[in-house]
Amino acid sequence: MKRGFAGALALVALGSNTAAMAMDPPGYTAPFGETLETINFPLLAMLRIAPGWAIALRLDPALKAMAAQRNARIAAASTCLPRPSCLADPWLWTPNEIASVETALRRIADTKGMTVALVGRHMRASQRFAAHAALDDGAMLSAAWRDTAAAMNRVITVYAKGEPPRYPQIDAIIFDTARPEFSGVLDAHNKAISAMARPDDLIFDGPSRYAVNVLRMNERTDASAFRPLLSGENRDTVAKIRRFGWRGRRYSAILVFGHGPDDPQSRTGVLGYIRMAMAAELYARGVAPFIIVSGGNVHPNRTSFNEAVEMKKVMIAQYAVPADRILIEPHARHTTTNQRNCARLLFAAGFPTDRPAVIVTDPMTANYLGSDQLRQRNVAEMGVNPGRITPGKFPFSFEFQPNAVAFHVDATDPLDP
Repeated sequence: MKRGFAGALALVALGSNTAAMAMDPPGYTAPFGETLETINFPLLAMLRIAPGWAIALRLDPALKAMAAQRNARIAAASTCLPRPSCLADPWLWTPNEIASVETALRRIADTKGMTVALVGRHMRASQRFAAHAALDDGAMLSAAWRDTAAAMNRVITVYAKGEPPRYPQIDAIIFDTARPEFSGVLDAHNKAISAMARPDDLIFDGPSRYAVNVLRMNERTDASAFRPLLSGENRDTVAKIRRFGWRGRRYSAILVFGHGPDDPQSRTGVLGYIRMAMAAELYARGVAPFIIVSGGNVHPNRTSFNEAVEMKKVMIAQYAVPADRILIEPHARHTTTNQRNCARLLFAAGFPTDRPAVIVTDPMTANYLGSDQLRQRNVAEMGVNPGRITPGKFPFSFEFQPNAVAFHVDATDPLDP
């Protein structure tokens, strides 16, 4: 099967059911599938889709010269020192290259109709770059490109060079970069990615292909698991949400955030059971008609258990909550992304977002969940505050009013952007 943007985009025809089941805000349906490439680097997918952009990029003299220079330095890397880090360096975007690409993008955008085709129809409508929404079109394109280049570089520096991520205990490279054989792995990877070059490649495709395959080598493909999220495990629940009668309902859903266990045998952490008990009680009282359980494959490192999936099993087996009243959000790795991903799901699944959801938590976590510290962390780590959290009407609960800025892609976290 073909991989990379060309292959990924070919898999999804416009108007297909797969596209309709993607995680998009109301009013926008992405004309490309949800893959590691498009989830982490949506701008690159949009540049291929937007009329006129791919051919303009392919014919740009400055970008053609840049591609030739990169190919030369990649070819020379097979004998570089010190290894292994120098083998990954040629794939990184240099500051000069980032600036040159930005100049080219702004130059192309000045052509009649090109800005509307890309920024208006895709970048703004998709909300993938919502943190930059206040900027004019050209500045938004520049900021999105800088984010995208930084995202590619981050994947390469963490998962090929071995630099620590923000949370090294759960997100770090799986290889020992000091072992001699790792240099051989990276050298083989360089040659394989170079051999995958295609005639229709854009200037971005080599580095993005390199970054995505480094994630696969590290078995860090969490971001693309369970996609499309509105299908599969969530299909029946989404269908019920979209035909549900919402009149008179104060709350849209009860949100339960996972708590990772400390040992490899446990399927969810102890605080998770407390939160689920609280959620089941509120559901039984009719506080909200649906439950969203949120959490990924997080603790312990590289666990095979998914928090959301395991919580859904508990809610069904131990609390008799019907399966089609539970949505899984199986990607969040932190309290920050629990909020953001639930906000995305509330919009994409068709919940009424003119009313809040209820976050139910435990006595140990409640003070943090409603704190300024968490709000500040949201912005520092994800670039946006995905919703407004205010004190709830029930013990250890909060009202959560989602904001569509939650669809902004976090370039710093390739495991859950």
